[in-house]
Amino acid sequence: MNLERLHILLVCNLGASTGVMVTKMKEIAQSSEKLRQTDVRIEAHPAGELREYVADFDVIMVGPQIKHQLKQLSEIANEHGKPIQVIDTKDYGTVNGANILKDAIILKLNGEEKGERG
Repeated sequence: MNLERLHILLVCNLGASTGVMVTKMKEIAQSSEKLRQTDVRIEAHPAGELREYVADFDVIMVGPQIKHQLKQLSEIANEHGKPIQVIDTKDYGTVNGANILKDAIILKLNGEEKGERG
């Protein structure tokens, strides 16, 4: 895997639990041999602010507590050519940052490979 850049936006309700996830994911990315040469940026923002931030990120990961908003969030992501996916409920609940980081990498690579987004 040779990623130059991996900018992940976690979209949530208010951000408390997602903020914990961001911290965990950053720790994992910083200790990862495979991501050592990668420009990794991970942030969490409320769903209502997606339009403000979407252009600055490579992939959008949606908190499972707001998966009911996926359709409207996907419309925004698609306008900007960004892949989007709901975070696995179990991984989110157990704060499994490694699995969520892996899912984000796969989402980015699949989007690039297909030449399409969303």
